[in-house]
Amino acid sequence: MARLARPASEVRPQYDAVIVGSGYGGGVAASRLARAGLKVAVLERGREFLPGQFPAGMIAAQSETQISARGKRVGNGNALFDIRLGRDVHALVGCGVGGTSLINANVCLNPDNLVFEDERWPLALRTDHFLGLGYHRAREMLAPEPLPETSTPLKFAALQKAAKALDRDAERVPLHITFVESVNRAGVRQPACTQCGDCMGGCNVGAKTTVHSTYLTDAVNFGAEIFENTNARFFERTRDGQWRVAYQVNGETSQIVPRLSVTAPIVVVAAGTLGSNEIMMRSRDRGLALSGLLGKRISTNADAIAFGYNNNVAVNAIGVGNPPRAKVPPPGPAVSGLIDFRRRREPNERLAVVEASVQSAMASLLPFMLPLGAALTPNAVADQSQPAVTQKSIAEIFAGARSVAENLTGGAYAGAVHKTQVFLAVGHDSGTGELVLKGDHIELFWPNAKDEPVFAAIHDTLGKLVAATGGQYVPNPASNRFLGGNLFTVHPLGGCAMGEDRNSGVVNHMCQVFDGRADARANAVHEGLFVCDGSVMPRSLGVHPLLTITAVAERAMLLMARERGWTLDVEPKSDAPVREFVAFAPPKRSWRGWSRRTS
Repeated sequence: MARLARPASEVRPQYDAVIVGSGYGGGVAASRLARAGLKVAVLERGREFLPGQFPAGMIAAQSETQISARGKRVGNGNALFDIRLGRDVHALVGCGVGGTSLINANVCLNPDNLVFEDERWPLALRTDHFLGLGYHRAREMLAPEPLPETSTPLKFAALQKAAKALDRDAERVPLHITFVESVNRAGVRQPACTQCGDCMGGCNVGAKTTVHSTYLTDAVNFGAEIFENTNARFFERTRDGQWRVAYQVNGETSQIVPRLSVTAPIVVVAAGTLGSNEIMMRSRDRGLALSGLLGKRISTNADAIAFGYNNNVAVNAIGVGNPPRAKVPPPGPAVSGLIDFRRRREPNERLAVVEASVQSAMASLLPFMLPLGAALTPNAVADQSQPAVTQKSIAEIFAGARSVAENLTGGAYAGAVHKTQVFLAVGHDSGTGELVLKGDHIELFWPNAKDEPVFAAIHDTLGKLVAATGGQYVPNPASNRFLGGNLFTVHPLGGCAMGEDRNSGVVNHMCQVFDGRADARANAVHEGLFVCDGSVMPRSLGVHPLLTITAVAERAMLLMARERGWTLDVEPKSDAPVREFVAFAPPKRSWRGWSRRTS
């Protein structure tokens, strides 16, 4: 069983560079700094998951879920699915070696060109060619490709039908998945995708081209050391001008051992939008002078999930796992198709809409959750200016009742659930949320976030798409007004936003952190301190952000190398070992809660 990560007990006291976090930004930084010849340590609060170890059932998924709200947490601090409940917005992020790349939908899209014409981006990033080179390098490593034309999942066919009703086309979207067995640029042998639909629950096949199987493997090939269960808390300057990163070790039962530290002249904070803001704020409160804009300009990237419940056509949007747990056609990857509404005149109506599959671990919940959401929706429609429920004939109503009854006997792979489409939409919000440190934890404040104009456009568009295939429009049940009505995002952005100086941002175009001391120049930076993740985005992107986060991090590392005179060769390592990540089957849990590992 090949593994990349080491236990926290092996962290040495001194490195040339310390990377906090192991998602897209952290993975890029680890790979590129290791290639530049630096001794690199990566501190990751989560655990390493290999194909075969991701939760394959509801009980296993529950044990891999942590939920935090106002400083209280339920579940292990290193559980894979990290849900943050806020006063106005909830968020889901990944926790593990590879970050959210382990559980995302793999969508690799560039933002619309209009996004980068916004003056909130620093001038250098908008005008030089290095961001384009960053995108090029990101694509080389992640190797996105669309689902082959030889495969047309039922959910994609249903999306095509819905798109035509709005005079649009559904196009196959680039995904960082391999559909043909191959060895990637980091030397990892990846099997072909089985189209099981479980991408967002963790790929137990190994076809998902995650940060773990690319940038982090590449970093280890060049000598980087990756440490799991290592939770960075804050950082501070040492007397000799280096950075001391204080961390704690997450135990199996989320117990914390005494605080430890590691020192380096270069620190890259890449713990994700929520994690990086939290670490930066703790560091600020210990005396580090930072921009007064820290924590501000938070965006949800206008995320929305909704369902087209009980359509007139089969959709087959529930994952089946590996090996398959149901005798249905392969659902396809988590996402396969896009309807692009980004050319609309009004900015609030520029949307990217994709279909999706729900991971098989959630299958047992859907026959109960979706009918409940459908039952709650009609009364909420008028209040939220959402589209009316599709009008149906008496015959259709009886057919629908029969489908609902089939849910209870056939589960998620028959009846109304089998005919339910899942939609994911992203767009543009105002980015006026704010993160605030309360004690030792952050809270997101954004009153009336759900009233942003973009969400009315999303509901209208998705309602029309659902009507085209005869279903009932059901907004995310977790955001229903009966449950508080909060937004739910999987793409939180901002808080350490880019700017020209500390009066307009927290970091500069190279992701260097501005020095907030009153006697420092407005554009002065803290030498050796960087932030590289979604938190540096100064606005919404209107598409899934992974490719842009990766490209911006590639650009930052490229410019760091140029500034310091380092050689940074990004070609594949000719003598890299060929690795194949394979694990034992995931633990089987009994009703008593104990687990047993089987080989």
